[in-house]
Amino acid sequence: MRVFIAEKPELARVIANNLNENTVKNDGYIQKGNDIVTWAFGHILELFMPEDYKQDWGKWNINDLPLQIDEFRYKPKDSSKKQLKIICDLLKKATEVINCGDADEEGQILVDEIINYANYKGSVKRLLLHDLTDKGVKKALSEIKNNSDFKGISECGFARSQADWIVGINLTRAYTTIAQSSGYKGVLSVGRVQTPILAMIVARDLENENHKSSYYYTLTGEFETENLKLKANLKTSEKIVDEVVANDIKSKCENKEFDCIVNHENKIENPPLPYNLLLLQAECSKIFNYKPDKTLEITQSLREKHKLISYNRSDCQYLPENLHKESPEILSAIKNNLTGFTNIINNSDTSIKSSAFNDNNITAHYGIIPTEQKVDIKALSKDELNVYEMIAKRFALQFFKPKKYLHTSVVFKYDEYEFSTSSNKTTFAGFSEFIDTNDSEINTDEEQENEEYSQDLSTLENCKSYSSNININKKQTKPRPLYTMATLLKDLTSVSKYVKDEKIKALLKEKDKDKKGESGGIGTPATRSEHIKKLFERGYIVEVKKKIKSTDLGRNLIKLSPKLLTSPDMTALWFENQKDIEAFKLSRNDFLRAVFNDVKNDIESLKNNDDLKTFASDNAIDKTYPCKVCNNGYMQRRKTKDDKYFWGCSNYKGGCSKTYNDKAGKPDGYNANIYPCKQCGAGVLERKKSQKGNYFWGCSNWRNGCKAMFYDDNGKPKK
Repeated sequence: MRVFIAEKPELARVIANNLNENTVKNDGYIQKGNDIVTWAFGHILELFMPEDYKQDWGKWNINDLPLQIDEFRYKPKDSSKKQLKIICDLLKKATEVINCGDADEEGQILVDEIINYANYKGSVKRLLLHDLTDKGVKKALSEIKNNSDFKGISECGFARSQADWIVGINLTRAYTTIAQSSGYKGVLSVGRVQTPILAMIVARDLENENHKSSYYYTLTGEFETENLKLKANLKTSEKIVDEVVANDIKSKCENKEFDCIVNHENKIENPPLPYNLLLLQAECSKIFNYKPDKTLEITQSLREKHKLISYNRSDCQYLPENLHKESPEILSAIKNNLTGFTNIINNSDTSIKSSAFNDNNITAHYGIIPTEQKVDIKALSKDELNVYEMIAKRFALQFFKPKKYLHTSVVFKYDEYEFSTSSNKTTFAGFSEFIDTNDSEINTDEEQENEEYSQDLSTLENCKSYSSNININKKQTKPRPLYTMATLLKDLTSVSKYVKDEKIKALLKEKDKDKKGESGGIGTPATRSEHIKKLFERGYIVEVKKKIKSTDLGRNLIKLSPKLLTSPDMTALWFENQKDIEAFKLSRNDFLRAVFNDVKNDIESLKNNDDLKTFASDNAIDKTYPCKVCNNGYMQRRKTKDDKYFWGCSNYKGGCSKTYNDKAGKPDGYNANIYPCKQCGAGVLERKKSQKGNYFWGCSNWRNGCKAMFYDDNGKPKK
């Protein structure tokens, strides 16, 4: 009996559909005659935590570090125990196992770790699916290879994941225990990907704060032709920083006859491609202010609970060509589920095949799209509905013709000087009739100045023109803007552009050479959201009016961390080692030993780092939330004996007993505004919830007899 193990249920169905014999669906697998096709849900195993190896390691002790692991072990994830047992039971009967993980390093180890966990000793093969068309799958099934041929890739993946454990677990414990010995109360979390992300945010903040503006000058001409009056900007190869130069150009160009050179060009704009996870997270942040981990959680629910979308962690925006024939059923499901989409679905044309349907651009996954599932849409939460509508709309747009427009560029030329402008005139709306005008790609730096002219220039032809006025505009240089969630996510795909070392830059780019949308990035679309979430939870970054900013705690951590940890250099150097591991020039154990020794040296340096101890004592108390009751302490997040969090005043030894429940890492009900009680003059008004769930305000001095009470008015005491 052959057992095929796919990375996810969708892939299992594709494989099963291309095997002979009748289909019998079972709990957790599909039977096709003598063949069984089963599946994982991404990684269903995870590395042991320290306390899983030794009970004593559950306590963080600097003397135990770095933790010596002779053999890394794996355990089932709580959410996947049932499916893992099904797979392991099937492997006991298997004569041959086929690894059907995605055709990349992560896909290789995802199934290999299951086979290793089950202690399967029989024949193991490898199915590589690059093309998910029926023809492509059948071809791959006829070319099944030995899994041992991919031993190098497997060793590579295991080496990276285990090295991340060594760095993250040991250095987080080292920083934290040393800091806590000097009075610090929290956890100082570091890691190969997490810390460089924080360093990028800190660097952007400091660039903004330390930016010294300088002035420069632009020139805008007002030109008159026979039929039109319009404005155009002077073209320059570099900024004009001398006002004398600007005035000289003005005097030379004002009240002169210019040649007006016009070029008309018919252009088209294709519908935007379906979402991948990164772009969906960026758009959800921009439109709904969802953090990346929330978007990931919503898509996970849409996929697993409601079965409404395809694989949600995809890094690809393209679709397999054979999926086009399923589009009428998918569009029908969208129309059934979303009554507000009736117009767009009725106007769609499934004979149209957009540029999204392209087998050559498919990676291990394809774009995130709706499925044929029909549901009662009332079963979705508001957040789930928001995201489903976005995904559905992007898919529906693939069945509209491109937008057509006439692009007109105009150059006014006199002597050596050229002023230019342009305009676009839509000649056929196509898909754009159903898209918001503000839908656009995410810019990682400041928005480009809009040079497009609002006036219709489609009738303008080459002619003579007169410059009636030349205006000098004095402007200030600006730093790159603070990160938003959208621009941060986008920037993480190309961190190599910030690397000065040419070798490191080249290695980062080489790592991503076959990945569309990635150019020397760190992390993956699925893991970046978890790293950013940790930065928020640890108090290293905050979001203020959609701007991501580092806190003093985050900045100090970067200041105290070695350069190798704060830059993407470690990712690049590990990639170089991974190439040697794949080519069997370096063993996994030798690589891990080297990483262990580097971490050991870092820990020894930290033990003697007076700056870390000073930082810890200076930050022993989190001063984010001043106590409103005693006005002498600060609310601190603490843990009960049964591992539940709450917030209590740091002045508890002075008699303050104020506490709050914990909600997502913040004191629930804490209000930054202070409302002194005018009735007793001794307490402050606090927002509370009644047994019926209604909010009201009462005095903190109630124990001493104050009975002041007020209704709640949108988070404030009603006067």
